[in-house]
Amino acid sequence: TTTTTTTTEASQSESPQSETQSGSTASYDYYDPRDLFVLVAETNSSTNRATPEGTRSYMQGHSVHPACAATLADTGLMVSPVGFGCHRLEDSDRQKAALEAAVSMGCNFLDLAPNYTDGVAEEVAGSVLHKLFSEGKVRRDQIVVASKVGNVLGKQLVFAKDQTNIAKINDDLLHCIAPEWIEQEISRSLERLQLTALDCLLLHCPEFEEKAPDVSMSDVYARLKAAFEHLEKEVSRGRISMYGISAAFVPLRPTDPEHLHLPEVMRQLPADHHFRVIQLPVNFAEADVLWVGHTPRNPDGTAVVPEQAFESPSLPEMAKEFGLSILSNRPLDGIYKEAHGVLRFSSLDCNVRAFSELQLDNCDVLEEHLTSTCSLDSPPFGASEGAGGELAAKTVKVLASLNAVDVVLLGMRQPEYVLGTLPLLLRSPPIEPTIALSAVRSAHSRVSMWFATAAHEADHGTAKSWRLPVAEKFVEPPCEA
Repeated sequence: TTTTTTTTEASQSESPQSETQSGSTASYDYYDPRDLFVLVAETNSSTNRATPEGTRSYMQGHSVHPACAATLADTGLMVSPVGFGCHRLEDSDRQKAALEAAVSMGCNFLDLAPNYTDGVAEEVAGSVLHKLFSEGKVRRDQIVVASKVGNVLGKQLVFAKDQTNIAKINDDLLHCIAPEWIEQEISRSLERLQLTALDCLLLHCPEFEEKAPDVSMSDVYARLKAAFEHLEKEVSRGRISMYGISAAFVPLRPTDPEHLHLPEVMRQLPADHHFRVIQLPVNFAEADVLWVGHTPRNPDGTAVVPEQAFESPSLPEMAKEFGLSILSNRPLDGIYKEAHGVLRFSSLDCNVRAFSELQLDNCDVLEEHLTSTCSLDSPPFGASEGAGGELAAKTVKVLASLNAVDVVLLGMRQPEYVLGTLPLLLRSPPIEPTIALSAVRSAHSRVSMWFATAAHEADHGTAKSWRLPVAEKFVEPPCEA
């Protein structure tokens, strides 16, 4: 067993920047004790997947606060409260360095998909992991790697020409969870990742198939049943350890109403299954999934059976009853009904903000609220006071502290962003869960108040020239006399 002690140092030409509205460089102590981590690697480890023992040693060796680490369902796998979201991961030295830094600092969950940057994300993650494994800085049994099957676009379209049971959304986007397609996609993902086994395989947005004119929700559940039966075979073959679903469990908005009902999903599973996780959006705009009753809903979000909205457990409560862990995505990108842009919960004043419906003064209000409600500017957190330009990090800290969420998936494509964000998320204890939930509820109420009339108005004060024509917005059907 080899033990290496490392400090995170940046070159003079690439000094980390804290998240500020002006983009100015903040001071950074490169030898802060929080940035000291110990890498423990057994170079003779021969396992091809994450193990309870390996992930436990990773958490201990990388100084992740003991109260922050979560265990995925009943697998025994310990994971960091924040996972590396690879949605826009590209083949560049800086983005590779960001992923390597995150894994080195204590982030041991990677979330991927074949369509993320058209397969490049899996290739980049594979090359970075291969490098870390080869150098003995981390072991395969310490890292949880998840990928997906479902969305078919870009380079994948070539392989789908003769595929059966495939839903055509449009000329450039297909969707498929047929057993033979799943088998092919797993093989291609493993090749790109330079691995022989995935720790988790997620069916990617299966509800999306209902957008095809010849596919009903009953068809979707039937296809899920066939997919689950095949995934059990993949578990037996040793190519995956467990599986789950990444989906919408409530209507995203009236024009995207397709969603799954968890009890109906569970009814499609075989006995003694290996279904262990669900992934869904959780952010300040889409937070009510945490507390409203989980039941089938109409496009406008109202319950199909009104009484069940009050009588049914929430989705997290149901997931717990079924023994499932929850992965949350899009923590910083909210969708609010028919508002045409995303709501970007970040203080960064950069090009990304051009696509945000949320203005910087709104971000300041939210950050001040989180800071005061959760005492984030006091020990043991030590974040900036008030609105210090750290809305993104504080948001993820709050979401990761919820009892309902096991892992928050966060895109981190720049080394300085990793260095400036992960210490708060990994080194400090979680916020008391009831306080975190109170902060989320209050932030959701503020966002709803700001945007309640935005969905059906021409302009609510944050309009951009790039917004879609108002005529394309969702129109309420006329009331029947």
